[in-house]
Amino acid sequence: MEKSWMLWTFVKRWLLALASWSWSLCRICLLPLIVTFHLYGGIILLILIFVSIAGILYKFQDVLLYFPEQPSSSRLYVPMPTGIPHENIFIKTKDGVLLNLILLRYTGDNAAYSPTIIYFHGNAGNIGHRLPNALLMLVNLKVNLILVDYRGYGKSEGEASEEGLYLDSEAVLDYVMTRSDLDKTKIFLFGRSLGGAVAIHLASENSHRISAIVVENTFLSIPYMASTLFSFFPMRYLPLWCYKNKFLSYRKISQCRMPSLFISGLSDQ
Repeated sequence: MEKSWMLWTFVKRWLLALASWSWSLCRICLLPLIVTFHLYGGIILLILIFVSIAGILYKFQDVLLYFPEQPSSSRLYVPMPTGIPHENIFIKTKDGVLLNLILLRYTGDNAAYSPTIIYFHGNAGNIGHRLPNALLMLVNLKVNLILVDYRGYGKSEGEASEEGLYLDSEAVLDYVMTRSDLDKTKIFLFGRSLGGAVAIHLASENSHRISAIVVENTFLSIPYMASTLFSFFPMRYLPLWCYKNKFLSYRKISQCRMPSLFISGLSDQ
């Protein structure tokens, strides 16, 4: 039974690698395929052209969702707080990606019992751009804050992806649990826009470790956002496997058993 399972795993990986290679080859050869089809026709060439276009659109989804280089200096310069107790931290995820975090420390009365907020930002810029907002939370809420740059953002390594961002969030929570100077019974999640989807996923998988979540102007899912933004296309009829990034928060939110605050601004563009 074990040998059969191992064989199937090997065959599955081989088929996926072959499909990925073939898809990449078709994307590279799109122009020659179109020229050859124009000259000679053929149903097989037409199918290959459609596969090439589908591959390009599939990969292009990341360009529409992740903006780690907006503004243009975001991958080169991450602003750091001044005059505030903080730590610039690097941790590794389960798949070996190095992430950059900033820990802002509250040093007022009863600081040892202060809650800790893990801050998941939106799809552009880096954690340094969120410092003004984070400092307001630090002063007014009297909490510690950990700001997370996802893989491919700021000084973090790697390339952004849905599964990658989930691994990033798990790594940050695991790191918080190793800190003896942070109260592990008061861990809160804050997520804005894309960060809301990351926060909801993390909370749904760790309801026993998360005290509460706050999400601001987040979304139900990427397919829902696509059908809203591109209403002139029949996006709502596309199957889920057409989407490289799904972020199905509307399914996962039912697994979040902790107190939750949803903030929404109708003028958000």
